[in-house]
Amino acid sequence: MVGVAVTQRPELFCAVCMVPILDMLRYHLFDNARMWKDEFGSSDDPADFAALADYSPYHRVRNGVAYPAIMIVSGDADQNCNPMHARKMTARLQAATVSRNPIVLDYSVARGHAPVLPLSTRIDALTDRMAFLCDQLGLSA
Repeated sequence: MVGVAVTQRPELFCAVCMVPILDMLRYHLFDNARMWKDEFGSSDDPADFAALADYSPYHRVRNGVAYPAIMIVSGDADQNCNPMHARKMTARLQAATVSRNPIVLDYSVARGHAPVLPLSTRIDALTDRMAFLCDQLGLSA
């Protein structure tokens, strides 16, 4: 939903987008995401294709738009939301935006969908996310 909000109303947000599914036309081709075809639909079905293409965040990115500051969070250990979503969305937004807002990928080979990392690592990651948001919102420490 964060990806949808940022691409449909970029003027309203700065965002942290965690372990996302952003390419709704191909999500079901990777890892465990095929299990969600009944819920989300599949681009293999022509009726579903139209609906998915209409809101798929990756496919809604347009050149020349002032996209907001966004931190996209992902990692190689995620078997639910393949990290290719985060990597390609970050690159697409960076290439398309006309704003000077940072569009960054917070990526770790050990990070996955479930919080199985050591507590100290999770605290460090949360601190980075909060610092990003505070900076973008102009909040002081």
